Amino acid sequence: MMRETKENTENILKNIQQSHQKTLKAVLFDMDNTLFDFVAVKLIACREILSYLGEKDKNFMKDPEELFRYFLRGTYGFEDYENIRDYMQERNLYTVKAYRYCCEIYDREKLQNLKLYPGVRDTLEELKKLGLKLAIITDADKYHAQARLMRVGLLDSFEFLVSADMTGTKKPDPAHFLFALDSLGIKPEESLVVGDSIKRDMAPARKLGFKTAYASYGDWRQTDEKEQCFDFQLNTFQDLIGFIDVLNQGKYAEPWDLQMDL
Repeated sequence: MMRETKENTENILKNIQQSHQKTLKAVLFDMDNTLFDFVAVKLIACREILSYLGEKDKNFMKDPEELFRYFLRGTYGFEDYENIRDYMQERNLYTVKAYRYCCEIYDREKLQNLKLYPGVRDTLEELKKLGLKLAIITDADKYHAQARLMRVGLLDSFEFLVSADMTGTKKPDPAHFLFALDSLGIKPEESLVVGDSIKRDMAPARKLGFKTAYASYGDWRQTDEKEQCFDFQLNTFQDLIGFIDVLNQGKYAEPWDLQMDL
């Protein structure tokens, strides 16, 4: 099976390299929940915060999902410490010292527990061998984005990074996408956007003329409508190689939902 997998991958790469219709020049990746499961590490961080807060109060209810929901309210950003502060204040647990320590726990646990989805590293290396430019477009700020990429060993895998503090806005605002195009010197139709959010990645990218690959494996949003506003659906990260083969062979014509055993 491993030998067949390797042969299949090599054949796909050979076909791409020999194609006379190589239209794709760059792949722009969302980061959180596209390269790694960020929700999982946030839940771990929430659990550790509650474990600390419960040390002095044995009756304290330790439900990490309850704290996690504070980050989903939209009152502040998805990463803002104010969410932790509100949680503590509403339960009469707030002190300056405890709050600061909870913020330290939050940052430490998120970073330490990051793990790439299967096949990410090898797939990125194959894309680079094909001469594709790789970039990150994330709503995280530059400091945290670089820290996460360094933690998983991918900081040098991308030519460029677009973060929220660089554009002054967040997706689905088109600024991230346009910033990346200008920096890489490419056109939308020469680029593929990969992301786990229909609303924040797929819809705005496709509207701008990008080709789009929906990372369904990382979409944790149970209530979002899954309308088909994307060109490809990725069931695993490794599927990218097959979809790029389809693009460069000139076979792309309409949205695909392919499952490939690479």
